[in-house]
Amino acid sequence: MKGIMVFGIGSVLLLSAVPARAKNECIADANSTAKECRSDCMEDFQVAKDACLNRDHHCVEACRAGREDCELATGLDAALAACNATQTGAVHDCRQQYAKGTPERDTCIDQAQLVGFQCRKQARNHARLAMNACRAGFRTCARACGPPTQPDPTAVPQCKRDARATNKTCQADCREDMQVAKDACHNRDHACVEQCRLDRKNCTDPVLTQLAADIAACNADRDNKLQNCHNLYGDGTPELSHCIQDAQAQAFECRDGKREAARPQLRACRQTFLDCARACPPPSPS
Repeated sequence: MKGIMVFGIGSVLLLSAVPARAKNECIADANSTAKECRSDCMEDFQVAKDACLNRDHHCVEACRAGREDCELATGLDAALAACNATQTGAVHDCRQQYAKGTPERDTCIDQAQLVGFQCRKQARNHARLAMNACRAGFRTCARACGPPTQPDPTAVPQCKRDARATNKTCQADCREDMQVAKDACHNRDHACVEQCRLDRKNCTDPVLTQLAADIAACNADRDNKLQNCHNLYGDGTPELSHCIQDAQAQAFECRDGKREAARPQLRACRQTFLDCARACPPPSPS
């Protein structure tokens, strides 16, 4: 697979100027190759984990396929897609009805997002028992796979850690190859663009760290409110249901507000990266 990617890079480097369409096809090839690479990594990872548990890989893969069919039959994916489509339509209507930058538009979009969140939450709650049954069925199926001999229980954790470490390295290699290929598509020096990426990471890391802390605070406040709901109202009562729904909605609005506050800073980091990458020179001839 990497041989294919190197060939693609060499072909691109022969171009002094890449037409827009060819550039798009080049990037699409890089994305497609990276996707196949990641898929191969995941397949190897699953084989390694099955081997740790002394289970036949093809048998476990059949169990995984059964789980996917079971989860699809719950209707959760379709329900979530319907929620998202409704939210997208509502947000579009808000933008049609109110001018950009007005508080009315912001309020309308916030409300549409809140309704979408509640819709997705309800869909997941409705499918929870069925999804749990799918997962339980998978575990029962997978445990029945493989030779009758049991693996050494003391060796299994280390075997799994080794498999995860190998998968992490494999995924990183796929990502690096994709970035090299994309830089070649744009006819830009890879080392220069990599420095731009590092600068972007240094720019976004403190923003994301603060955002994670803010979201954790929203969730902690939600958990306190949920506990108060259970302290105040009996199980199965409408009051408890309404109290829980209010706590979850307030937590959603809290998290959404924190993300909105962080968005301008993240956008600035991204724009700086784009300006930096566009200024990179063509790669040096090898």
